[in-house]
Amino acid sequence: MVCIMSRASSQLAFFLCGCYMAALGVHAGEHYVADHHKAGYYVAAVYEHQSILSPNPLALTSRKEALELMNQNLDIYEQQVMTAAQKGVQIIVFPEDGIHGFNFTRTSIYPFLDFMPSPQLVKWNPCLEPQRFNDTEASNMEARF
Repeated sequence: MVCIMSRASSQLAFFLCGCYMAALGVHAGEHYVADHHKAGYYVAAVYEHQSILSPNPLALTSRKEALELMNQNLDIYEQQVMTAAQKGVQIIVFPEDGIHGFNFTRTSIYPFLDFMPSPQLVKWNPCLEPQRFNDTEASNMEARF
């Protein structure tokens, strides 16, 4: 099995999708974004905040606590993406460990991760079967197509 952060990754993908939509003029003014395309450049933003972290990254926390911490950071990211889109930002960069934090051990990072089955062994679409694996968070995937 491969260990990844599916919920956090999917949430970040939604943010990036939002930035892409801003580039297309969905959230930002059509004329403002179109001017950037005509000029041959784009507007980028870099965002960082003091992440809400596990109080003790070396201690094992519950899955529920880990999700609550990550969701708090994702909520902040969502606000920042919307604010940036309103200002014409077309792409935004977030810190590498900004969702879950850092300084974990192999054991203490476990509650922050989702286990994804090998695609060679199991055929699974988390958008269509979000409850198939009970320890994996799947976001609302209505906008997947």
